[in-house]
This record gives sequence, C-alpha cells and structure tokens, in this order.
Amino acid sequence: MSQVQRTLFHGGHVWTGRDDHRSQQDVLIEEDRIVAIAPHGQITADDAQKIDAAGATIIPGLIEAHGHLSFPVTTYPTEIEDTPPEEAILITLHSARTMLQAGFTGVIGAGSPRLRTEAVVRNEIESGRIPGPRLMASTPTLTATGGLNDTSQMHQQRAVAAIVVDGREEVRKAIRLGYREGVDVVKLNISGDDFFPRPHGRITTLAEEEVRIACETAAELGLKVVAHARSAESVKRAVRCGVNIIHHADFCDDEALDMIEDAKDRLFITPTVGLYHGLLHLSGFPEALLERMIVREAMAANIKTHTELRKRGVRMLIGGDYGIAFMPNGTNANDIQHFIDYLGFSPVEALRAATFNGGQAMGLGAGEIREGALADILLVKGDPTVQPNLVADKENLLVIMKGGQIF
Repeated sequence: MSQVQRTLFHGGHVWTGRDDHRSQQDVLIEEDRIVAIAPHGQITADDAQKIDAAGATIIPGLIEAHGHLSFPVTTYPTEIEDTPPEEAILITLHSARTMLQAGFTGVIGAGSPRLRTEAVVRNEIESGRIPGPRLMASTPTLTATGGLNDTSQMHQQRAVAAIVVDGREEVRKAIRLGYREGVDVVKLNISGDDFFPRPHGRITTLAEEEVRIACETAAELGLKVVAHARSAESVKRAVRCGVNIIHHADFCDDEALDMIEDAKDRLFITPTVGLYHGLLHLSGFPEALLERMIVREAMAANIKTHTELRKRGVRMLIGGDYGIAFMPNGTNANDIQHFIDYLGFSPVEALRAATFNGGQAMGLGAGEIREGALADILLVKGDPTVQPNLVADKENLLVIMKGGQIF
C-alpha cells in the first residue's frame, strides 16, 4: 500500500485569496488537497515533506483567463492561420510548460486555432505526461461571415483559425461538434477588432439570436461561453444571452455598464488593458500605425470602462492577449501591475483578480488557500500583497505546486 504524499509549508505567511491581508500560518497538503491551515507550530505532520517558508508568502496559483497558448508568437495578422496543425500542437505544448514555469496553475482558453489543438494538450497534461496548468480547452472562435477571424478570401483558399457560422443551426452544430471533440469552453466573436482592417471594434457582427443559441446549447452541454466583445452592443448581447466571461468590453455605454453591474454575481470581465500597454510601450510600432489602429483612443475607452466597473464591484480577471511577439506567453503576470497602474486597483485587488477570481471563473475548486481546496499554490519570496509584481519575476517563485505536486 503506497504512502500518502504530504507536504508541510511552515514558518511563513499565507494569503488566502479572499482576505485583504496575509497572516502567519502553516499549510499542510495531502495528495492534491489543502487539508490544514493553522498558526505556526500547531500542525503535526512528522511524515510530511517540510518546506521552510520563512520570509515568503503562500498564495493561490495564478490563473490566466484569456489564454492563447497556441499563438505562434504572432508577428503578422494571419500567422495563426498559416501555422500547420502539427506545429500548433507543439506550440501549445511548449506554452503550457512556460505558463506553469511562470506560476500559472490555471488557464481558460480563448480560441484554439483548430478544434482539437487545446483539447489534446489538456489531455496530455491531465494524464501527467507533460507539465502544464489546468487548461480549459476552447473551441476555435465562432464568428459570422465577415466577422473577426474570418480571413477567407474569394480568390484563394485559407483554413481560417475560426469556425464561420451564420444562423442558429450552424452555431448549434459547431458547439455540438466542439462538445463531441472534448472542449470545455466555447469562444464567440461578437464584435470586430481595431487591429484588423474590418470589422473594427465598434462593429457588432454576431446576431443576438446566434449569441443566444450559443449560450443555450453550451449550457445544456455543461460548457462555458467566453466572448470577444468590444462594442457596446456586443457587450449587451453577451450579458442578455448569458455569456460567462466577456473579454475587452472597451466601448461600453451607460446601459452596458448597468447591465454588467446587474449581472455581476454570475459574470466575469477581462479588461485586457495589457494589450494596449504592450502596443504603446513594447511593440515598437510606428506612431502612424498606432493611430490607424486607434490605440490611444481605444485604451482611454478601456480605462474609463473598467475603472467604472471596478467601482461597481464587478469581478475582473487578468488576461491581456498574451502570446504575441512583444508580449509572449509567460509574461502574463504583468497584467497585475497594469490593473494597479491603469484601472486603480489596490495591490490586493489586483492579486485577487489573478488568483481567487480566476478560480471562481474556472469553477474547479482552485484559486484560494482553504481547507479542501485544490493544492494549486505558489510560495513567493517577500510580500506580494504589498508588491504583487513580485509574482511576475520567476526568480521570486520559490515553489510552484499544482495538485499537490511540486513542479
């Protein structure tokens, strides 16, 4: 009979994810669960592996809520479409390892380039054959003809990194197909995006009946629905129809803000302000291109929207479209500081968005330090409740644990 695996973190501090402050406590892990939390010296576990946590803080593992693990460090608009499926699998596999190395124990997919790309990597992670975070595998984006990611051209064929759907039955069939092939998440493109010639971010491309049937079909099958929605109307359609996570929401009007607030007990928002920061400060793009993409105008709208939503108590998640050349996967934790700098979050609020809120959005029992929770935790040098950007430096991650296993 094999011995139960136990690990005791002792001598350090604990931040639960819920609380506003950390406290001096020890934590006992048994198999894949947290089984005891108590003040120093009160947990007896002679048979446990002991880890000295002095000078450090135990926090929940980070959760990326807008995961693009399959992005091939994208350098031009159709590079995802041009990447063969075999390479896409390898890119996703390597990104998964990189994310776990960066302290991310959970990722919610936000559009797989091919239907099974994320699902097969998730299966390999869950089998223990490759390292990676808990991955909620996504469908390719479901988009209307002419919508975001429909990069088809009449004069030549291209295998677009999306499923193009028009009408209720095409939407329903696409989701059922995704369910059959093993996805956890349905990704909808309800609006356009200012980073492509058309449709731009203020254009709403997916009809309300299409969004509604997507949410109804996904709910029947136990799948979550996440949505790219920049325009005010696309956000309203997402809220009215029951989307679980809304990405971007840049151009909300007062009605959209009120609708999000009314649904805040079931809804999560990813501001993705990190993308705008990256475009302005990391991309090296010429000013003329930034102006053509209306980056500064859109960033101002994004900051206004999400500062207001923060004041209204809406639950936010980190996830800033990482996976592009100037913002590669593994640097995602920089979003925590962006929430502080641009949206007015306190350090603890920003850290909570990256941990506890993400755990609630995933619904798998992670994202907090409590008895009975999954042992997805980080031991971070120093006090990340005061300096949350500590977690963005891998040198400060003394222990990365997922499911009770030290990576």
